[in-house]
Amino acid sequence: EARDKLREAAESMDVVMYFYVVDESDKLLGVIDIREVFVAHDNERLKDLMTENVISLHIDATMKQAVDMFLRYGFRALPITDENEIILGVVPYRDVMNLKHRILK
Repeated sequence: EARDKLREAAESMDVVMYFYVVDESDKLLGVIDIREVFVAHDNERLKDLMTENVISLHIDATMKQAVDMFLRYGFRALPITDENEIILGVVPYRDVMNLKHRILK
């Protein structure tokens, strides 16, 4: 099922790197690297594949905080969450780093 969802999502996205697992209210529960989905057996559950301790950017984070988090953790994307851990979006590494270079000139 996850592979089918990836195919659907990939049609409208430039790059898909992670699956963010959410509950019915969009609260962020975990993250799975897309490679894990492809190597998983068909009977494996997402909850067994996901990392529950998700590093995310708070909606009020600054550009500097975003750059620092990308450099510290080496992620290719970071989810953006509110105070209730509701996922509001995802920011890719390349977008933050491209903006960083333009802003800091």
